[in-house]
Order: sequence, then C-alpha cells, then structure tokens
Amino acid sequence: WVFLHHVFLFKHHLIISFIINIAIITISHVNGCFTSIFSFGDSLADTGNLLQLSLSESKKLFHFDFPPYGRTFFDYPTGRCSDGRLVIDFIAEEFGLPFLPPYFGGENGKPRNLENGVNFAVVGATALDDVFFKERGIHNPFTNASLGVELGFFKDVLPSLCSSSSDCKEFLKKSLIVMGEIGGNDYSHAFLQGKSTKEILHFVPLVVDTIASAITELIGLGAVTILVPGDLPIGCSSAYLTYFQGSDMADYDPLTGCITWLNQFSEFHNEQLQKKLDQMRKLHRNVNIIYADYYHIAMRFYHSGTNLGFTETLRSCCGGGGRYNYSALVACGDPPLTTSCKDPSSHVSWDGLHYTEATYRWISKGVLEELYAIPNTNSLCFPSTVNKQIY
Repeated sequence: WVFLHHVFLFKHHLIISFIINIAIITISHVNGCFTSIFSFGDSLADTGNLLQLSLSESKKLFHFDFPPYGRTFFDYPTGRCSDGRLVIDFIAEEFGLPFLPPYFGGENGKPRNLENGVNFAVVGATALDDVFFKERGIHNPFTNASLGVELGFFKDVLPSLCSSSSDCKEFLKKSLIVMGEIGGNDYSHAFLQGKSTKEILHFVPLVVDTIASAITELIGLGAVTILVPGDLPIGCSSAYLTYFQGSDMADYDPLTGCITWLNQFSEFHNEQLQKKLDQMRKLHRNVNIIYADYYHIAMRFYHSGTNLGFTETLRSCCGGGGRYNYSALVACGDPPLTTSCKDPSSHVSWDGLHYTEATYRWISKGVLEELYAIPNTNSLCFPSTVNKQIY
C-alpha cells in the first residue's frame, strides 16, 4: 500500500507539473508587457552604435560594416555583427516593440524617438573600464566604451523621458532592461592577446561585481525588470578554436569538438554571476532579476545541431578560410579573400566570433519560451512569479 501511495503521489506530481508547464508555455507569447526596452552590452547586442560613431567621427569603418553583414534580413549592413537580427531584436518583436535605435545616430547624433527604448550596446565594449585593460597591456581594437560609459549614456537620456524621480520610477516600472551580454570581451581581448588563464580568472569577480553595481544603480533609478544574460560557451567559438588550434587532444570534448577548459571558464563566470544575482534578489525582493542561461541554450547547438537545422556547428559561415573558416588576419567583410556560405541558417557561427540570425533566433526562443531563464521569463509580465523558479 505504501508503495502504491508513493506511485500515486509521483503521478499526481507529474500531472500537476505538466499542467503548470502547459500553462506557462500557453501564456509565453504576451505583447504589451512593456512600453520600452533599454539594452546594454557589446557586439552581441549592438544595433549600430559603433557604426554611427565611425561615420560621425570620420573614422575608418570596421569589417562588419560591409557586406555580407546584414544580408539575411536587412539586405545591407546595419552595424550588427551578424547576417541578420540579434537576440535583442527578437525580444523587441516578442513584446510588440520596434527594433531599438542605437544611442548614436539620428538627428544631432542621437535618436529622435526614445519612448520605446534605446540601445546603448557598443561593439567591443567591456564591463570593466578601459583603464583597467591599458594598465595590463590589453588593447581594445574597437572602443573605449565600458558598461559604466553605457550607463552614463542611459542617465543622459533619462531626463528626456521623465521629469522627476517619481516620474522616472513610474516610467521604468514599465521598461525592460537587458544587461548585455556584457563581460565576454573582458576575457576575449585578454585570451586572444596571449594572457594566461590564471591572470584572466582574477578578472571574473571584478566583472561580476561591475555588472552587479550597474544593476544596483539601475534599480535605484527605478528599474524593476532586468534580464541578465550569462556568458556563451567560448570553447565552441571558431575564433577560439582557431587561436588554440593544435592543443592537446585531451582538451577537446569528443562529443562536440569544443575546447573543454575554455567552456569551463565560461561556466565559472556564469556560476559567479548567478551567485551574485541570488544575493541581489534577497536585497531587492520587489525587483525582477532574471538570469538568461545563454550557455546551456547554446550548448544544444553543439550536442544536437542537426535537430535544430544546423549542418555546421564549429565552422563559421563567413571567414578567411582554414579548418574553422576563421582568420584573425582576414575577417568576414574583407573582400575578396573571405568566403561566405550559401545558407547562413545552416551554420551556428556567422563570422567566428558572432552567431547567425538563425542561432540568435534559437537563443531568444530559449530565453523567452523554453524556460531557460531563471526565474522563468513569464515573470516579466506576471509579478506573482517574481524571483520564483518552477521545475
């Protein structure tokens, strides 16, 4: 009888869990939850800031400002480091909002319509400030922008959106804040310039604390819903695989072909970030702090890519040749030496460092629909689930 009782309870638990999950999935497509989105970050989120800066300051354009970038969706380069849309674009679409304009651009170098949000992300941006890297002999080839600089942009914009502290809190209550991804460049600039893993590991708590400080400042200004992506599996990146090519075979995961110790580094960053976010949730119980598990969403591409439509998981679509179609000397967009695949949607990697639109679509689906976010993403629109996790 005791055994049957446990079986009954187990089945009852399964049924309840099934009903809960069905309910969650049913309500996952909800538009109108937010009136605006504000995005921070680096090249994974930049929708044109570095491009606009280069044009306005008569600087040399970067390789991602030329075709075939943008070919899949926009038909021309937009400053996005992909063949099409990014995760932030899909998030905006999900909530019925227009694509976020870059902070730089429009009249007088600034966007005209701010009501639906602004994108402050800049290609190459780091969490830690530029001085930190210069002191350690690490060069940022793209920008001196950091998370603190982007936060400054946000504070410059805020007075045009609300007139008082209470007014701003009311405005930001209806806004979604997307914190990146940010922090990846703090590590990649160092790794790809030959710094040791031991030295770079010391960056992790500093990066995490910087992200946490920015979140705290945004909460003070009135933000109540903040999506915080984790780091991606850098050991599967075409750029890293090329840079560390020739490593000991024991360093590679036989199932995926990714470099295990590099992925473990990403996991370490993500573990530290999640611990910090857990601490922050206890301090700010009325704020919805959501961790977006980019790492485990992305790992599905390398474990079962064919099930998701990918025939190439490690070799980039556009690049300068070689085993992974990536070269630090000949980048995608540098004609005539680079090659671009026929169908970007069959590739996980676009240019070795960034993903294809197809990949970004899957990541956004993972965040918004498949409950990889912690707590689940539906808490964006349903305050009763704030800081709770449903298994």
